[in-house]
Amino acid sequence: MRPVLALFTFAALAYSQDIVLPDGKAKTLIQNTCSECHGLDMVVSSTMSPEEWATTLDQMIKRGATLSKPEREIVLEYLTVYFSADKLNVNTATAAQLKSTLSLTDAEAEAIVTARKSEKIKDLEALKKVPGLDAKKLESKKSQLTY
Repeated sequence: MRPVLALFTFAALAYSQDIVLPDGKAKTLIQNTCSECHGLDMVVSSTMSPEEWATTLDQMIKRGATLSKPEREIVLEYLTVYFSADKLNVNTATAAQLKSTLSLTDAEAEAIVTARKSEKIKDLEALKKVPGLDAKKLESKKSQLTY
């Protein structure tokens, strides 16, 4: 049983190391603090309201996350901007999230995931240039996106 657990732990760690957070004031804080107990995949796969992020941060601090009050506020602002329940971050969303939120096909969602591996998608115009993507589908959803 232990080899299976070790393999799972290694796979989760390897996946977490592939996570690239959006640039911002709290990026380094999150990378250093949040990854002490769990992978960054827990952060990027979560979308919450500002109130839910505040509650989650407070719970993490109670469990030992080392953030000062000013750092907590910086992290809260960052999480609210990039991982809000009403926004989808094109650079961190899973293929399934891209597919469901943007009404894409499997191939289109995978095309975005592949494109962002070589270069971060900076805006809607860059997203529209992803090969294999029907740009018309994105226009009505642009207010739901962040980069």
